[in-house]
Amino acid sequence: MLTSQKKSSRVQYKAFVDYRPAELRIGKDWIIVYYAKNPITGNLDRYRVRVPVMQGKTVRTRFAKKMVHDINTDLSEGWTPALESGNNYKPFTEALDDFVKYVKKQIKDNVMRPDTQRTYNSNINLIKEFVEKKNIEISFAMEINKAFCVKYIDWIYLDRAVAPVTRNNHLAFLRLLCTYFVNQGILKENPTVGISQLKVGKKKRTPIPDKLKKRIIDAMNQIGKEYACLGMTTYYCLVRNTELTKLKVGMISIINSTLFIPGDVSKNKKDEYVTIPDPMLKLLIDHIKRANKNDYLFSSDDFRPGKKKLSVRKLNDKWERVRDIARLPDSIQFYSLKDTGITDLFNAGVPAIKIRDQARHHDIKITELYTERGKGGVAEIKKAKIEFC
Repeated sequence: MLTSQKKSSRVQYKAFVDYRPAELRIGKDWIIVYYAKNPITGNLDRYRVRVPVMQGKTVRTRFAKKMVHDINTDLSEGWTPALESGNNYKPFTEALDDFVKYVKKQIKDNVMRPDTQRTYNSNINLIKEFVEKKNIEISFAMEINKAFCVKYIDWIYLDRAVAPVTRNNHLAFLRLLCTYFVNQGILKENPTVGISQLKVGKKKRTPIPDKLKKRIIDAMNQIGKEYACLGMTTYYCLVRNTELTKLKVGMISIINSTLFIPGDVSKNKKDEYVTIPDPMLKLLIDHIKRANKNDYLFSSDDFRPGKKKLSVRKLNDKWERVRDIARLPDSIQFYSLKDTGITDLFNAGVPAIKIRDQARHHDIKITELYTERGKGGVAEIKKAKIEFC
């Protein structure tokens, strides 16, 4: 029983295990008593082992001494009965690293997007940084409790001075991580339950007013017509910035006026088609006239079709240049191009269900979030021929 743990486990835990040697106590019952440190509390817990009844005191004494010797040998090598209690004493950093391995496997199996892995890795590194900077004493993942979670979220929100929505995103990740630990048998319950999200105000990003559109397109063309084509792909086809970096020339059908977005490119992991409006079709025909179908539609070669994949960072860096050239307010961001495309389709009278499909939203309510309420009277309602009586 006492030698069931592997030698490597004993060595691994020896650094934080202490004990008092076992001794035989003979009374009405023959009991072996010893003390071993609890890895969580740090206290020495008392343990008792009953010596089985045998024929003859000499035989029983010899057996009891053998038990004492084995227990003390195990204790000296770092063993503690707590490690055989059924609890999962997974070291804290090892548990975090196991989660990263689990995510990598899901990326390999095409369950998650590589972008998600980068985000999760960043979050894991932040948790490690929090533990280090705040001198949090934590040896095992099972020590993660509500107090730990609250301190971490407060550190993210207050010390790192992030926005409420970012704080809520970190809470969502922490909830996901703890759910993983529950499923692994490391935690008995999710300690993030009951930690509330902060109320998020109206988003700062806004659609682009008509008066700014020419300034923006001129600024994008100043960087290059290829970058302008990229931006208009977001406006007309409602393609997300990460998806833009993965599109291939062969995904375009000039005859059908469609752009195929496969599941390994799309955010929702589904194969879908979007319509290419006529003004955008002309831009794309010019953009791909010398391209190979296996080329990236927008490559790292100044956004021309090419072999080398474009990075999202380069796309965003150029948008900051557009902001400087066009003197744009903070509320006008790259994703405002998509917001504006959705808004303009609504204003053009395109049915909401068609806009939902073009934007590839799973729910029309999400599509409607991108539209702003009118601030004045609506002419169609004002002139409607209705009466209550």
